[in-house]
Amino acid sequence: MPTQDDPRRKPRIDGSRQWEVFIRENDAEPMRHVGSVSAPSVDIATEQATTLFGFASSALWLCPADEVRRIGGNDLDTKGRGESTAADAEVTQG
Repeated sequence: MPTQDDPRRKPRIDGSRQWEVFIRENDAEPMRHVGSVSAPSVDIATEQATTLFGFASSALWLCPADEVRRIGGNDLDTKGRGESTAADAEVTQG
């Protein structure tokens, strides 16, 4: 059982880096996003992700959230039709 000083109980406003977690439940399946953890280092992020999600996976990947480009379904639809808007340019340029 986690204690009060357990890093998993600390709020995310502590300045820790956000890490996105992807798992593969078995070797035949693709990786899928399952959540995120907040940690000051990759080692702590790995420990937290393994504790939270590792039981259900054959593979676990972490990546810094600030290195992930997030594109919503509407953005994908617009880009697929070849139309461009000012909002598209903002998403493309980060």
